[in-house]
Amino acid sequence: MKKIVEETRELEVRGEYDVLVVGGGAAGVSAAIAAGRSGARTLLIERYGFLGGMSTAGLVGSFCGFFTTGPEKKIIVGGIGENLLDRLRKREALTEKMIAPIDPRIASLRFNPEVLKCVEEEAAIEHGVDLLFHTLVTGVFRDAGENRVSGVIVENKSGRSALTGRVIVDTTGDGDVAWMAGASFEIGDGKGTSQALTTMFRLMGVDMEKLRALKFQALREKLLEARQKGFQFNRVDAIIGPTTPKGLVTANMTGIPHLNALEAEELTKAEIEGRRQVFEYLRFLRQSVPGFEQAEVASVAAQVGIRETRRIHGEYVLQEDEVLKGTKFSDGIALGAWPVEFHDPDTGKIEWRFIDQPDDYYSIPLGCLIVRGVDNLLVAGRCASTTHIAQASSRVTAQALAMGEAAGILASQAASSHIPVRKIPYTTVQSALRKHGAILEL
Repeated sequence: MKKIVEETRELEVRGEYDVLVVGGGAAGVSAAIAAGRSGARTLLIERYGFLGGMSTAGLVGSFCGFFTTGPEKKIIVGGIGENLLDRLRKREALTEKMIAPIDPRIASLRFNPEVLKCVEEEAAIEHGVDLLFHTLVTGVFRDAGENRVSGVIVENKSGRSALTGRVIVDTTGDGDVAWMAGASFEIGDGKGTSQALTTMFRLMGVDMEKLRALKFQALREKLLEARQKGFQFNRVDAIIGPTTPKGLVTANMTGIPHLNALEAEELTKAEIEGRRQVFEYLRFLRQSVPGFEQAEVASVAAQVGIRETRRIHGEYVLQEDEVLKGTKFSDGIALGAWPVEFHDPDTGKIEWRFIDQPDDYYSIPLGCLIVRGVDNLLVAGRCASTTHIAQASSRVTAQALAMGEAAGILASQAASSHIPVRKIPYTTVQSALRKHGAILEL
């Protein structure tokens, strides 16, 4: 392989902060708001020109994880997550609790992603957060001999520069900052297999009455038959439902297996394949599913949906059996109840595994957010410290919001006290969470 030697150069430090949050998805927005609300000088760095991550760039369409699974469907995420829901309701951009057609135990909330972009931006600014869009973190730096990250190197339209932070929160989804800092991690099942990727899309021109009559199992059978007849797609478990604004339908249908979203070339292939599948599924729907004869693609996600890449090793690793048994931890900082939702890359099916007891929940320990071996680095969201299967539950939006809020509080407390994040008592984080309406027990 050819190599070149890059010229050494001095970088301008363009900002000095108490807390740097990298990645403006659900976890990052929540972490930045929590840190800014606590009085920390906070910067949120985002590679796109808007916030929201998979909820906006990925067109996910539904907020998953806000409720327990069972007949009661109790709400388990409050705090910043609940505040964002209230803001969306005031803008008439959120549905009421909706029962999933896949399984009556599941409930979610659908929202308008365009309004969410504005709502999250406004909330961040109101809490004193500085925003930096169209910016990619390309490296980290540390003081000689220090077991901490001093800041990040960024690239944007202004060129290459540096930003310093007393505490850094990695909410990139892929754990990019932690990886650059040398943190240990796992990918997928440890043997090269990760969950399939999905390019989300939205449709218009669908007969809503016929859509409501569509049964999940009947659609699966049609997809299996279509695949046998030569339609070029792998996934046969499709999730289709009405969304906001009225008249649009969200389609969670495509499945892109066996591509590594951490490799630029493979991620490029995934984007191309995802868009190809969007129009192959449209062809199938028009031909085979009543109510979709006049359907058209209204929009395709700006980014392929990535369910799993790096999971950073933290002080604690949440286990699969702890999720399914509803384990509660003394240092719990968030609740989860979404079933294990595993998108099998081989079969094209979704494997669902529910918590043992209806309407039960598990807690996520603070240790899952504290990166091993670095004194001032936290993770939150899908790159948090869990096992391969546990992450298939904890990765969803509501839990990302809850983890982010805890990470932002911990980051601000560590920054103001000038001590390592792992030395902050978990009780002080829990106290601050409760003060702001977070739900830590039912």
